[in-house]
Amino acid sequence: MIAKAYILGLVVLLAAIAFNVVVQRLGVMGWYDFLNGLVSEGRGVFRRVRFIDHLWLWLLYPLLLGLSARAGSALADHLTN
Repeated sequence: MIAKAYILGLVVLLAAIAFNVVVQRLGVMGWYDFLNGLVSEGRGVFRRVRFIDHLWLWLLYPLLLGLSARAGSALADHLTN
């Protein structure tokens, strides 16, 4: 049980890091940028958030993390059974 949770967590973590590197290079706002902007600018950060940023933050990132969790679960099942 612990091994499966670890493998799943590792896959999701590595996927999140990879996704964040890619969007940073593409110039898309990530969660760290958004939250830091929210702290420093308050609601003014929403003036800087573009459509692609919203698409990434609220649709694509959660979807890709969910898919990576499914992949991690399948990998963990395969490795521990």
